[in-house]
Amino acid sequence: MSDPVKQTIRKTVLQMLEDSMSAENIRKLAEKHNGKVHFVPIRYRVVGGILQGLNIKFGNFIEQLLRNLVEIDKGVTVMEDSGKKIKLFFTSQTDRLIDSYITERQLPNSSDDCTETFNALLEKILQTEMAVSNDQRQGIVKDVDGLFKTDDGLIVYTELKYNDDHDTGKFVDINRKIIKTWAGLAVRYQIKSTRELLLVT
Repeated sequence: MSDPVKQTIRKTVLQMLEDSMSAENIRKLAEKHNGKVHFVPIRYRVVGGILQGLNIKFGNFIEQLLRNLVEIDKGVTVMEDSGKKIKLFFTSQTDRLIDSYITERQLPNSSDDCTETFNALLEKILQTEMAVSNDQRQGIVKDVDGLFKTDDGLIVYTELKYNDDHDTGKFVDINRKIIKTWAGLAVRYQIKSTRELLLVT
């Protein structure tokens, strides 16, 4: 790992820690817990609040770290849609393909290795979208965590979501959202091959 990358990681971690352990954050946590009758001393509840806050911020930390790393990499640029909510368009057929794929992945006999079926899904999405005109597509607003372009023209879509392992429904919904956003980006950027738009989660 190069020194600039190490320095960027360190800087991003320290920034997150400083925000979480700032005097203002500690004051707010102390105020929150001060009026409550509790068997755990307030100082431990404040520390617990800081740790919980760090846990929640972890997804944002990775997103910020990725942006910071892209800034120091001269071969990658941040695209205009990165970090924004944008209206994306795809057909109802694509919508059904994705919903069907997500449902099949939840079945007990679904393979643990979904690489082949996932790649086939992305190919099918591109085939479906290339075969229709714009007026056959529906629009939906999606947020795009990160969108980057390499010097050789590859578009990289990154989605960084904190996964609550105890909440299966949320995990399923996150995956559905990611694939639908990829499909909309493929239409928006007129992608003809899955090698032109890389999905990183």
